[in-house]
Order: sequence, then C-alpha cells, then structure tokens
Amino acid sequence: MNPFTHRRPRTKRIFQALVAPALAWVSPAYCAPAPSPWSWTELWSDPGIDALLLLLAALFWAVAHVWALLVVWAEARATRSNGTGAATEPPRT
Repeated sequence: MNPFTHRRPRTKRIFQALVAPALAWVSPAYCAPAPSPWSWTELWSDPGIDALLLLLAALFWAVAHVWALLVVWAEARATRSNGTGAATEPPRT
C-alpha cells in the first residue's frame, strides 16, 4: 500500500501533534475520579452487617408468616357458617 495515497489532512496532523504530548504528560490517575470518604463496599463488608442482615431476614420471615396466618384465620372466620362450632340445642326426640 502506498503511504502517500492515505495522507492525513494538515489540521489533523497538527491536532495529533498537540494531543500526543498532553496525553503523555497526564497520567491515568489524573483522569480517575477522586476517592470518596466512604464507600458501599466498606459499609457492606463490615463484620456487624452480617448480623444485621440476618436479623432483618428473620424479622421479615416472622412478619410474613404471622401475616399469612392472620389472613387465613380471618378468611376462615368470615366464611364459617353459623351452625359450625356454635352451641346448638340437642335434637328433640
């Protein structure tokens, strides 16, 4: 391939000539975001967070099951017929 057939425009060469030293001068750390005073990884890797998450899961489990039992009890109470479980008179003979 002939290099002269693929010449770059003069403006692009000037731009590259200016950008190359700037990129060589700026280190990758300069472009990185500043470190924050705290991070989520430090928060969630705390040893006490395991106990907290376990406590929250147990609390959710207990509330969900108590709620389900309450709903089942209320539904059974609402649909129970009047004669079931009520004190009835003994049959007459």
